[in-house]
Parts: sequence; structure tokens; C-alpha cells
Amino acid sequence: MTHHKPNFENIHIVLVEPQVPGNVGAVARAMKNMGLSRLVLVNPWFRGHPQARYMAHASEDVLDNARVFDSLREAVADSVLVVGTSQRRRTAVPFVNPKKMAPRVLENTLSGPVSILFGREDRGLLNDEIKLCQLLVTIPSSKAQPSLNLSQAVMVIAYELYSTVHPGASSPLDLAPAEELEQMFEHLERSLTTLGFREWNDGENYLKSLRRVFSRTRMERRDIAAIHKLCGEIDRYARRVRAELEAEKGK
Repeated sequence: MTHHKPNFENIHIVLVEPQVPGNVGAVARAMKNMGLSRLVLVNPWFRGHPQARYMAHASEDVLDNARVFDSLREAVADSVLVVGTSQRRRTAVPFVNPKKMAPRVLENTLSGPVSILFGREDRGLLNDEIKLCQLLVTIPSSKAQPSLNLSQAVMVIAYELYSTVHPGASSPLDLAPAEELEQMFEHLERSLTTLGFREWNDGENYLKSLRRVFSRTRMERRDIAAIHKLCGEIDRYARRVRAELEAEKGK
């Protein structure tokens, strides 16, 4: 993929003859969640339906700015790439999964608009509409229920596009250094000893087992702090029990 930044404004989500207003609103919300804003409606029977606005929830601007066309051919006339979504694999058009689709779509956004087509809720895209596509995307799903809701399908595609551009959206881990790990183990040993932990029947020390458990994960500083807090609660409990026992003896 090119090093130039993809143009999300050139990604057009095209809904062909959508039948359920709420689905269109949910599509608008899914798009905005993933940084997309160009919604295209082909021959919708409704416009500005209250159910669509309700389901859009803070994404009404995507609905308001949607472009409406009478035919799919008009809707994709200026697109440099037309991608269809279908659960039925057609032999005449190459098909890929969403992960493989994303780089190709993003690359083409540098040249012009890319239209990603989603068909009717009940019938999907018709054969004549598939012929307008240069690429088909099939979303992997269970054979027991392979058909996705319209907005769910849009979300899957939009997520792959977004995550391809933002693969490291999470911040780097704040890993704890060895000294802080040792201080945590020492605190654990002191606290558990107050509860009566000793070597187990097989002779292995419980602390060795705990070290083995913690060695399987990368401990962050916040993890260390959580263990210290847990140990602090154990310490307070042990002190309270000792005080109660001494009070009983003194009676």
C-alpha cells in the first residue's frame, strides 16, 4: 500500500434500494463511528423517516448529507472502483474477504471515489448490479446464519478500513521494570504469609507458582499497583483479625 494518506472522503457507502428506515440510520451511525461520512442512497422509498433519524443517534448529519440517485449506474458513474458485497460468490467477479479488500479500496481513494455497494435486506444485489462491480467482498459468517443485518455488514467493512489506517490506535504498554516486580512479589509473600500460606504438600513454594503465573503475561505498572492494593487489603484484614483475637483473649 502507498505511503500517501488514504482519502476517507472518497469512500462512498452505497445502499441499493434499502427497505428498512432504521437500518439506514444504523448505517449512518456505523459510518460515523469509523470515520466515514459519504452515504449514497439508490432509489429509497423513504427520506427523512423518523426511525432512520432515531437509529442514527448523533450521526444525523450523515443522513442529511446523503446523496440520492434513481439508479445505481448514476450513483457510481464517477467511481474509480466499485466494490460489491455479497454472501453468494459469483465466478465472473473476483471476490475477497474484508481484510484483503481494505488496502485495495484505500489505495484507490488516492485516485478518486470508491463506491462500496450494499444490497437490499431481503435479496442483496441483483446480477445486473453485480456486473457494475470490479471486486466482490464476502464477509465470513456462520453457515447456520450467514446473512448479516445491513448495518452490521457496513460496520464490518468500515472497521476493516479504519483499522487498516489506524493499526496502532492503542497507546504503548507502560511495562513495570524488574525492581518493581520484585517489590510486588515481596509484598505478596509478606501478605500471604500472614494468612498462613506455607510450602504445599509437594514441597513447592506457592511463591514460585505465582512467579510462574505472572511470568506468562507482561505486567504493566497499573497491574503492579492493583496487586499492591490487594495485598494492602489482606494486610488490613490480618491486622483486624489479630486485634479481635487479642481482644477475645483479654476478656
